[in-house]
Amino acid sequence: MNWEIRNLMCNIEIVKEKLEDVATTHTWFVDGRFTKRSLKTKEEVVNYGLAYNEHRIHNEQVTELMLTYLEELDGLMNKFHEIEKASLSTDQSESNANVQSIYLNKY
Repeated sequence: MNWEIRNLMCNIEIVKEKLEDVATTHTWFVDGRFTKRSLKTKEEVVNYGLAYNEHRIHNEQVTELMLTYLEELDGLMNKFHEIEKASLSTDQSESNANVQSIYLNKY
């Protein structure tokens, strides 16, 4: 059981690192593209408009990655709940066996 939990935690850490990578690259993108609070000249507006496709692609990729990683994280959380439920069931069985053993030894 412990190795299953350790393995699960390793997988969760991998997903966390992937999410951190997405956040980092998105921050770099935003910092590189949105250098001013607002666009004041026609040239700035045109340059921003010319980068529209790049922005759209970046946003689609970030969204897709986030959804994929969240889905992966949901799967890992469900697996954890299954392990937890199996552990509780095992603990309950052991507890019942101990009670029965005490009862049989007493009588």
